[in-house]
Amino acid sequence: MLSIITINKDNLAGLRQTIESIKQLPRNEFEWICIDSVSTDGSVALAQEFAGAGDVVISERDSGIYNAMNKGVQAARGDQILFLNSGDTLAPQITSISGLGCDPSMDLNLFGFQIRDQIRLPRMNLWRFWSMPTSHQAIIYSRALLLVEPFDESYRFAADFEHYLRINRKPLKMKRIARTLIVNEPYGSDQHLPKLLAEYRHALMKNGCPSWWAHFVFWLKTHYLKRALKIKTQNTSG
Repeated sequence: MLSIITINKDNLAGLRQTIESIKQLPRNEFEWICIDSVSTDGSVALAQEFAGAGDVVISERDSGIYNAMNKGVQAARGDQILFLNSGDTLAPQITSISGLGCDPSMDLNLFGFQIRDQIRLPRMNLWRFWSMPTSHQAIIYSRALLLVEPFDESYRFAADFEHYLRINRKPLKMKRIARTLIVNEPYGSDQHLPKLLAEYRHALMKNGCPSWWAHFVFWLKTHYLKRALKIKTQNTSG
């Protein structure tokens, strides 16, 4: 069984979109775990209204998104886990879990994702030394793996990247599936960019990459992302 874990904080509109996309799946193919951070906008009532028998809705304070994700893993009962955060949706063509082509014997099943009308299929695993091969929301994880290797909650922005590097230091069974699984809620801001990239650099060095490479990635990503965000801003304002 697949456990779909949704992390939410005061995002009622996004949570409604996520729930609507989950409704297209046969109810006997998944369980839903909603980890809410004491929302006051009606999110908890909506989650409780949607939750079925065996589903879990928890609303309590947490120390951040990765703390909430680890809580979700602990609460889940399925052998496989998909993180579908509020605002993210399943791709419209996904109508069943059984039709995804997942291999339950794999530690990771990597899918593609869509963001800002662009589809990004999973890259080769060597790409991890630059960035994750796909969005963490487009990965179906083995719950057994996540129980042994939880997300490092000391990271605020890049624990998913650090986690991916860390679990790849041991042999992993993974399958890349060239289809779009989810549509990511648009993100991207220069507000936290220096902290995000500093966490990338730290994660690379922590997981055995040479310091020169970690600093190079930090430098190149800084210039590339600043330029990309500037172009995006200009196109939006124009």
